[in-house]
Amino acid sequence: MAAKTTYSGFDDSAVVHINPHGNACTQFICTGFGGQWQEAKPDMFLLRAAVFNETTAILGASFNIDGEVVELEPAGGFTDFERVLDTVEGSEKDFVAPISLIDRILTADRVWMRVTTSDGNLEDAVIDGGKDSKAYHALRRFSAEISAAGG
Repeated sequence: MAAKTTYSGFDDSAVVHINPHGNACTQFICTGFGGQWQEAKPDMFLLRAAVFNETTAILGASFNIDGEVVELEPAGGFTDFERVLDTVEGSEKDFVAPISLIDRILTADRVWMRVTTSDGNLEDAVIDGGKDSKAYHALRRFSAEISAAGG
């Protein structure tokens, strides 16, 4: 899915959004992420952490980027439970992240995501050696759309 730019009715600033995409999952229940960036707050974005194929409370999200762990701050609110298709359930929650996180992930050799849920931790690679993910490529499209929108 493509990243999309819309314009806020509130302040006419650009808003770039991409739906969550899956990481390099090795199990039926897996993690992923999407995001939303607003021109009005250019130094940060909302990272939407996702758990696919399970409804569970998402409590935390973090990335291991080339050996450095980056913990994200919850944006507040509760976990959203979604039914993507008739047979696919999911859970999503927003976290505040610095815009620099995007470039750090895109230029790293090894990135893993951990989503902490009420049922424990789920971990999947975003990129690791020759293995990449739909989320990694979606992040590239998201970054390009932010640049095109003036970010």
